[in-house]
Amino acid sequence: MLQLAIEYAFNITKVDAVQLNVFPENTRAQKCYESVGFVARKTDVDAFSFKDESWGRCNMVIKKA
Repeated sequence: MLQLAIEYAFNITKVDAVQLNVFPENTRAQKCYESVGFVARKTDVDAFSFKDESWGRCNMVIKKA
């Protein structure tokens, strides 16, 4: 499904890159995104706050070949 979305973005909408954000603690999701070609670009440690919790954000990108 990810691969189809990426192909659509590159071939139909003609974008040069696709970005997404994932929680750094979600290593399974990161590995899934890496398996289709995404690479980590930047990680913000305290990107979001909710009640008494702080959450990080890892920005990942895949660029058109």
